Amino acid sequence: MLDMMYMFLYNNLMSTVVTATSARANFFNLLNRVLYGNEDVYIKKAGVDVMIKLEVVTNSRTTLSSLAGSLSKKDSATMLDSIINARKIKPRNIVLLD
Repeated sequence: MLDMMYMFLYNNLMSTVVTATSARANFFNLLNRVLYGNEDVYIKKAGVDVMIKLEVVTNSRTTLSSLAGSLSKKDSATMLDSIINARKIKPRNIVLLD
C-alpha cells in the first residue's frame, strides 16, 4: 500500500518523498525547502505503512481549529498556548567563532 502511495506522490504530485534516515541527515535542508520553497515533503519509514507530511501552516489558530474533531478542547488549548508562548521567546544571538 505504501509503495503505491509513494509512486503516486512521486510521479503525479512532484512532491519530495524521502526516507526517515535521509530526512534525519538532511533535516535543515528539508525544513528550508518547506519554509522557503513552499514544497510539501513526505517522510516514509521502512516497515511502516504510513507517511509523515511536512507543510507550511500560515495560520496556527485556523489549523488547530480544523483539527478540533480529532483533538480534545484541552489538547487544542494546550497546543495553542505552546505556540503563543514560543513566539514570545527572544531569538538567540548567533556568534561566529573564527
